[in-house]
Amino acid sequence: MVPKKAKEFKKPTAEELGLPENLVSDFIEFFWDRVRTHMSGLNHETLQIPNLGTFKVKHWKVDEVVEKHKATIIRVEGKFAGYRMKVDLTDRIEKLEKIKISAQQREVKFKEIRDARKAKDNLEEQKPDTSGLPEQDL
Repeated sequence: MVPKKAKEFKKPTAEELGLPENLVSDFIEFFWDRVRTHMSGLNHETLQIPNLGTFKVKHWKVDEVVEKHKATIIRVEGKFAGYRMKVDLTDRIEKLEKIKISAQQREVKFKEIRDARKAKDNLEEQKPDTSGLPEQDL
């Protein structure tokens, strides 16, 4: 499946809805701007986009990003122009750490649910052990 670019469906969508093409273009840009804002805002560990899917933060990926930010902080340390960057990156690291903890908790919770479900299925599949009972003559 080859994904379509926005410019390929702006005009047909505008014609189908009877709207100006620039209005459809503005709507698409607004929508994707909001998506990017939510993704980069680091306020939630998941982002659900209707008809597209749910995007979840992977806690191991957070470690990579945190290390990159820490390296950048070290590189700009002591420079006047880098102070603002240091403050922003420190804030992002704090948000990333909170999201990492939340993602790990989510993963543990789902693992517990999965294990409980497997245990229940295993109990239903087991038959009683009658090997130790004395045989009865009928």
